[in-house]
Amino acid sequence: MKKFDLQLFDESRAALLRNTIADYLKVGDSFELMGTGFTSLNESPSAQTDSETYINEVTSSADVTGYETEFGYESRLIPSQKAIYDLYKIGRDHATGDSAQREYVRVDLFNPVGTPTDELAEYKARKFTVANEVSDIEGDGGEKISVSGTLHAVGDPIQGKFDTVNKVFTAGDFKGKYDQTASASTTTG
Repeated sequence: MKKFDLQLFDESRAALLRNTIADYLKVGDSFELMGTGFTSLNESPSAQTDSETYINEVTSSADVTGYETEFGYESRLIPSQKAIYDLYKIGRDHATGDSAQREYVRVDLFNPVGTPTDELAEYKARKFTVANEVSDIEGDGGEKISVSGTLHAVGDPIQGKFDTVNKVFTAGDFKGKYDQTASASTTTG
C-alpha cells in the first residue's frame, strides 16, 4: 500500500480563521472594532459580468465589468459596543442618504506591512464608504436582541494600510507580507 504524506501541519497549507480579518467602522471621529457582539460579517464582492458570443465562436466570452460589494452582518445588540449601537441607531431612526453612510475598513491581519510592534502595527487594508441597511431588529421573549443587515459599498474601495494600534487608515499601494510574492503579471482595470 502506498503511503501518502498529507502534510497536515504544513504552515503553507493552513487555512485562515475568521479572526485574521478585522473590521472597523468609523463612529464619530474614531474607528471602532467590529468584534464583540458580531456573530458574522461576510464579504460578497458580487462581480458584475457582461458576456458576448462572437460570430466565429460557439462559446461566449465574459468580462468582469464592475462589482456590487456587500457585507452582510449579524450581531447582538450590546449598547456599549459603539459600532453595533451606531448601526442599530441607523435602522431604528430610519436614517437615509448620507446619514446612513459610514466609513468601513477591512483589515487583513495575516498580511502585515512591515514588522508589527506595540507602537505601530500596520496591515494591508481596504477602506469603503458603505450604506447601512438594517434588515431586522429582533428577539423573542427571553432571547437576546439581534441586529442584522447589509453594508452596501458606495463607489470603489480605497487600497491602503491600517494601523491597528493607532486606528489610522493610510491610502496607498502598500505591499504586505504575502503581496511581496504576488505575480507581476496581475493587472487591474
